[in-house]
Amino acid sequence: MIYNGKKVFTQGTFDYSKAQIGDLVEAAIVMDAVNCLPPVSLRRDCAQLGEPYSHRKDPDTGEWRGIYATFRCLTGGWDKGIWEYRGHCFARETTERGEDAAYC
Repeated sequence: MIYNGKKVFTQGTFDYSKAQIGDLVEAAIVMDAVNCLPPVSLRRDCAQLGEPYSHRKDPDTGEWRGIYATFRCLTGGWDKGIWEYRGHCFARETTERGEDAAYC
């Protein structure tokens, strides 16, 4: 499937380990994600998986916060729409930001 000239990933072709910010996905992928665990955020326009992927330091507060795989709805509604993968964002946000931990 193509939407606005971009490939839309399906359940058979989407892979979290290869996903890039801006990748488009079918609603079934988002539905599976939020049905796996209770989501941390679930709105008409945004869905975030319920388990943190990792933690980042929030530059606004200086606190360490969980980051979650995030999807933003572009069109078609909750269960029939085209969604955009937004990467790993703080709860209730759709833009990646913050500092990763420095590991030795």
